Amino acid sequence: MDNEVKTRAEKSGYPTHMLFDAHQELLDEYLYTFILHEPEVLQNRRSVFTDTYLPVLKAQGVKFVSAAIGGDHTSQVIYSTSENRFWDAHKKLDALLTEEENGCQAFRICRNNEDIDTVLASNQIGLFIGISGGRPLEGKKNLNLLSSLRSLYRGGLRRIQLTGNGRNRLADGVGQSRTGGKLTRFGRQVVREAERLHIVIDTAQLSDSGFYDLAEYTSNPLIDSHTCAAAVSPHPRNISDDRIRILAQKGGVIGISFMAALAAVEKEHPGPEDLLRHIDHIVELAGIDHVALGPDYSAYAAPVCRDRVRGYGNLGPHVCDFDRLTPLQNEKYPGRIEGIDYGIRKSDYVSGPETHEKFSLMQEILSDHGYSQEEAGKILGRNMLRIYRTILT
Repeated sequence: MDNEVKTRAEKSGYPTHMLFDAHQELLDEYLYTFILHEPEVLQNRRSVFTDTYLPVLKAQGVKFVSAAIGGDHTSQVIYSTSENRFWDAHKKLDALLTEEENGCQAFRICRNNEDIDTVLASNQIGLFIGISGGRPLEGKKNLNLLSSLRSLYRGGLRRIQLTGNGRNRLADGVGQSRTGGKLTRFGRQVVREAERLHIVIDTAQLSDSGFYDLAEYTSNPLIDSHTCAAAVSPHPRNISDDRIRILAQKGGVIGISFMAALAAVEKEHPGPEDLLRHIDHIVELAGIDHVALGPDYSAYAAPVCRDRVRGYGNLGPHVCDFDRLTPLQNEKYPGRIEGIDYGIRKSDYVSGPETHEKFSLMQEILSDHGYSQEEAGKILGRNMLRIYRTILT
């Protein structure tokens, strides 16, 4: 843990824990800087991760992070003129692999339990590489092969979120729930191959029909890396009590999202108390072993003024800023992503731990609310790490 964060926690009397960010988009700020300085990286004269990404993670006090390198949404293809989601995911993964191959000691891509043990015994950040939707796994039109999955796996992929809000060739997301669609044939093939390769399956944003089909099809523990409880806040991205129970019965874990719309759909400025309502609900419903934190932090290039929405997506920080409070959203319909409304707020995250740099506040928030040191440690990191230890070899 970063010394400043640790010192602040110790002075306040709160215990320091191993923090696991269960869902975060790989910072486009990092990727953009890598592209600008790629010759220096290749000559081993610079580590962009150390300069750009590491300070953000250290400010959170995070030991492990599940970082998405791509996915279904348009926000995942910034700085890209291609609709090929595999290309975009490969580009981001290549940046990390290049730094790793050049001897960067700031992070370790966790491919197995040995890597996890190494991270725990060192000052490194442990990265679990994931995708936020299955479109990067799709092949040519009308041709579905598992080669993209295996290729990304060899590069370090260890978490697959099957869908975003919309439809892909694996299944329907929550934005397409009216179809009642289950996993497709290709979706089932991906799940079976992911099981063989020991990859964590993430049900975030998957439609109910797809979720129930998946739960019957696999015996492995499942996660939902970033969501909230629909019984507490009836946003269409949140999950029902029944889904929460099934995830718990299968030994899985639910990561609480810090997105304002999910935490309290009726509020303009939700706060930590709203996150606690979801945590309490899941603990009461499923038990302390089945809740974690998946803030969904994103540092996309976003317009400073939300009145300007069209055409900024590929322009970079010279035209707009890397904004940790407002993730990049659909340029044509701001506040709406593939059929799901999130609204347009001054901040898209709950107040308090609304940015990467304030994630460590969750230690104090949980302690102040009455969670014991043992309980808080599970929520902050140990529950989600257990899943990766179970699935990875």
